[in-house]
Amino acid sequence: MGFKGKALAFSRKFKLDSHHAIERFGVFFGIFAVTGAIVIAGSGAAALKAGNDALTQTALYTTKFKASKTNLDGTVDGVYTNKSDSKALVMMHFDTSAQISYSAADYRAFLLGSDTSLNSEPVSTSGIKGSFHVFGSTGYVGVLLEADESFDRQVLNLTVRATAELTTPGPEQVNSTDKLAGDETFSKYDQWRVFFNPGASGVKKIAALDAVAFDPAQAFYEVVLKEQETEARHALDQKLVEMRTNLTQIQSYTSDLETTKVDGLFLRPPTVPASISSDKVTGVSAAEARDGVSTLALQTMRVVPGGFVLNWRVGNVYDGYLEALVPAGQTYAQFFAKKRDESSDPTGQQISDMQWIISDGSSLTKDYQSSDVTMRPLMNVMNNLSQAYQNYARNKSEYQSDLTLNLLRLDVNLRDVQSNSTIRDDKEFLTTLY
Repeated sequence: MGFKGKALAFSRKFKLDSHHAIERFGVFFGIFAVTGAIVIAGSGAAALKAGNDALTQTALYTTKFKASKTNLDGTVDGVYTNKSDSKALVMMHFDTSAQISYSAADYRAFLLGSDTSLNSEPVSTSGIKGSFHVFGSTGYVGVLLEADESFDRQVLNLTVRATAELTTPGPEQVNSTDKLAGDETFSKYDQWRVFFNPGASGVKKIAALDAVAFDPAQAFYEVVLKEQETEARHALDQKLVEMRTNLTQIQSYTSDLETTKVDGLFLRPPTVPASISSDKVTGVSAAEARDGVSTLALQTMRVVPGGFVLNWRVGNVYDGYLEALVPAGQTYAQFFAKKRDESSDPTGQQISDMQWIISDGSSLTKDYQSSDVTMRPLMNVMNNLSQAYQNYARNKSEYQSDLTLNLLRLDVNLRDVQSNSTIRDDKEFLTTLY
């Protein structure tokens, strides 16, 4: 039997017709467009980067997909390989609100090769085994392919089928899918298609694929969380820069209290809330450091309600931060619940209630009107210092609560993956056409 006969038999046996007119046009145009522009393709294929040497240099992959029956939208995060290019991980995710099965047993896949015109052809890499991974309840899923040799430079056509549909589409959605897919399998089964080239020189490599046993948590950290962790740490560092500026302003405006006078009268320094009175930001910023590494750190005696004291510069999300924060005998869920129930931060109101006493014993806010022109210099100093305190208190609260919590949430997500990931790696999962 010739290849065409084999391909036809493959399609009939698994009810997987590989000829999608709309999809084919879209991806074909994406590969060969002179500008390399992104184009919209059909049910399985979206944007593919182009160029004459795409097969050599670029790991082509579908960036977006839509499940054919449930119409759930998904994103392809990337294609990743090990150092020897004999393992390839296709990472995808749905929105966290999407109703999908979190059991890897509810998925199977079909793998074909494709030429540059997206005509189906045999897979040229031999001995490919596949497994499906659901990364906890994060919405991320992945197909891991392991070959006996390095992957050839070939566009691979991967169709993923969900055998458990947890979202019921309306009649209009199914009809729309029929038109896009162009065959009965995409209306009969909930499935999506991804094109990628794991043998390309430009493919990303991750250490998780060099391990003897695949660790979904390590892969999830490298592919998903590491970049988010970098962003979270950058936000924390930038907030420290702002807080240091606020403290410098406070120091400057406090000095102005002694030098700004009206007819010999001046403002006495107000009583500062204890929650911020002794705070300092030490170290240097990345811009100031010779090696470009920031060492800024907050030194404080008080933690804002619902906030955390975390030395986030030491360690990372993969190593875990929660062990150093959660008290013995308490789960991290209980720890976060307790933090959530803590009272609101009174510092802002305490700053608003500051007493602004003039050197003659009178009150600037009670004994004078804000429109009093004669007291305008003292009013300006008071407003400047009060605003600097408010800005610092707000930034400190964001730093210790919201921004630190953003980093800790990544730790929680990783624990979800460690505890709840599922895998399907039986021989029936992947069907490959050689």
